[in-house]
Amino acid sequence: MRTLRLLGLVAAVWVLAAVVSPWVAGGLAAGGWEPTFARLYDRVFELLLVAAVVVAWRRLDLGNARELGLARPRWAAELGRGLGVGFAGLSGSLVVCLLAGALVPELRFAAAKTLRKALLGLAAAVAIGAGEELLFRGVLLHRTARDLGRVAAVVLTALVYAAVHAIRAGAVPGATITAWSGLERSATLVAPLLRRGALPSVVGLAGLGVLLAVARLRTGSLWVSIGIHAAWVAVFRVGRLYFAIRSEPLWLVGPGWPPLVGGAAGWLAIAITAGLLLSRRR
Repeated sequence: MRTLRLLGLVAAVWVLAAVVSPWVAGGLAAGGWEPTFARLYDRVFELLLVAAVVVAWRRLDLGNARELGLARPRWAAELGRGLGVGFAGLSGSLVVCLLAGALVPELRFAAAKTLRKALLGLAAAVAIGAGEELLFRGVLLHRTARDLGRVAAVVLTALVYAAVHAIRAGAVPGATITAWSGLERSATLVAPLLRRGALPSVVGLAGLGVLLAVARLRTGSLWVSIGIHAAWVAVFRVGRLYFAIRSEPLWLVGPGWPPLVGGAAGWLAIAITAGLLLSRRR
């Protein structure tokens, strides 16, 4: 089954990235450039994954632009629709957090620095929204739906999406890089999934994954999903320059990053977004 081969390819790339990353770090250090190993590890994995998927595209029959929901005559309008419902859904939950005292206005930087970081945040939102949707609701959803049917595809892609986003770990400043650093980093990333407190975030992320998959299948357009995803990322990355989300109450704001996801506010945002999305016909 090609879905299993695709997932196996991703796993193989992950192992390869863990092995290669320390050597790449050593080469860069010899040239006078020493990025944090955590960031380097991520970039090596991403570059290897893109290369592997491109090479295996035809063999795994990962679809063309039309099958992936990209070749759409009204793509700009569909992107705008996704941005609109995404912003509206998350804005509703932020208002609830504000009324509950879980969100407080907070300008963290001077105006010039805030503007620069806001532009970088918007650029990141576009890149993350487009890249992740192409991978999860484009390639993986399309391939899985052909192998297992739509329902199984929605469930599987949502679970994979949740697991990938739940494996987070910060950098360790000053850590010595050895040949084993990549494998150690991989183990550190997986560790959060084994914690008891991770379940609310994983379930919340899976709920968001279901919403994005349903948006893709209902509209036939990947651009709607890209818009929703980009809107959520933009609100968190740019919004944190202007407000702070407190860690309490936990039931409302959730246990970690991304904020709200895993708490009642996150589910409210998903419900509002879904309601706005489903209230209109294709």
